[in-house]
Amino acid sequence: MGNLNLIPGGMMRRRILASVVALVALTAGCAAEDSEKAQQEVNAQSGSTGASGAASGDPAEGTAAKFGTMDSPCGKGDGKVKASEAGGGTDKLYLGVGNERSSEIRNGLLAEFWDTAVAFAKWCNAQGGVAGLPIEVVDLDGKVVAVEAAMAKACTGVFAIVGGGWAQDNQIFSGKDGSDFHKCKLIAIPGFAVSTDVSEGNGLVQPIPNPSYVRATDWHETLAKLYPDKIDNYGVVYGTLPSIEQNKEQAIGVAKTVDGFGNFGAVSYNPIGAQDWGVVAQQVRDANLELVYFAGEPANLSKFGQALKDQDYKGIVYADANQYDQVVIDASGPAAVEGLVIRIASHPFEEGDKWPATQQLLEILKDGNPAGKVASLNTQAFSAWLLFAQSAKACASKGEITRDCVLTEAKSVKDWDGGGLHTPTNPGTNEPPRCSMALQIKDGKFVRLFPELGSKDDNGDGFACTETEPVTITGDLGKGNVDPSRTA
Repeated sequence: MGNLNLIPGGMMRRRILASVVALVALTAGCAAEDSEKAQQEVNAQSGSTGASGAASGDPAEGTAAKFGTMDSPCGKGDGKVKASEAGGGTDKLYLGVGNERSSEIRNGLLAEFWDTAVAFAKWCNAQGGVAGLPIEVVDLDGKVVAVEAAMAKACTGVFAIVGGGWAQDNQIFSGKDGSDFHKCKLIAIPGFAVSTDVSEGNGLVQPIPNPSYVRATDWHETLAKLYPDKIDNYGVVYGTLPSIEQNKEQAIGVAKTVDGFGNFGAVSYNPIGAQDWGVVAQQVRDANLELVYFAGEPANLSKFGQALKDQDYKGIVYADANQYDQVVIDASGPAAVEGLVIRIASHPFEEGDKWPATQQLLEILKDGNPAGKVASLNTQAFSAWLLFAQSAKACASKGEITRDCVLTEAKSVKDWDGGGLHTPTNPGTNEPPRCSMALQIKDGKFVRLFPELGSKDDNGDGFACTETEPVTITGDLGKGNVDPSRTA
């Protein structure tokens, strides 16, 4: 996704709000004070020597810990962190968590990142920390408009930024001493990357890569199997902000490479303030669009869905994983989004009984922060924490935990599924995953649509995959913020 630029006055707040709901497309389910209580619980248990309580999924005494299919990266040891990079001290691993949970614009935004961090720290510290170093999570609340201030805190207070992110993550590059990601020589294993600055930048590794220009075709191939009579009238409904327009360009760009897709219509809507969704629905009908990708946030998708129902629309609407959120069902009621199709690359929580890692994650989240929200970003964040801890543990075994070492270890990983949380990815080369699955909303619930488990389309892990090489999207989607002086 592309850059977000602040503009002065009241328009700034309106555009920021639109950027938040369009880029991040999330609403948070818990208030900041709930997460503060959870953090107090972690601090009370861990102190400076590691947590004493045991989280769900912890091993019995004398047995090796596991998370899903992988050995737990947490445990006792005598690890040491490089003093000049340690942030808050060498007694713990001080790790920053990007979020926006106390934003006045959207209170609780990205609280999932904080909730997951608190839960992971409790679970990991109960095992002894990472190579014996307890995790201390540091709140990097960007409040939507204060990412630079959060970065100033990170520059002096943390070893790394892990399992989080910001709606306007391009602002981590302030260009100023003391608040710029590169100037402070920070590293990150984020929960997500929004802007092209970050997704194509260096100094970081994404556990589930989301590059701006290179896209997989698996999802459009799935759509062609599910709706072969509709793909020749394909189009996008998108908000008139640069970031969402990039989503439009990416969706249409991939569709043009898959046989059978046609029309490629585009209908815009105003994500700032009031919008007559009946007009948007009518424009979709006038353009004869029968398979529509919606780029935006859950509440707006719900309103759009209601407008389509009101006009007896018979086509199919689909969206990406950010819509795997109860908000899309609740905002206008289940009937408004009945039949909505959603692509995800992780195992759905509703199938936790089938996927041990997903069930274990639910247990850890419940134990670590019972008031926290459960949504798609929890999975991405937890995967990031696992990748960081595994990398830091490997560095400790070599002598010292340094930023360059952690980044190098993370980049060496070419096959990663977070212990079975999601489809295999290649963090080391920043390639997009080639497998996904489709959920559909039926009777107010998220249910599996494709592939059917055990079918020929199932890769054996519940996903449908493509053998087609990822395609390169053309156009100006921005560029990565790369520091050529960095060695990792």
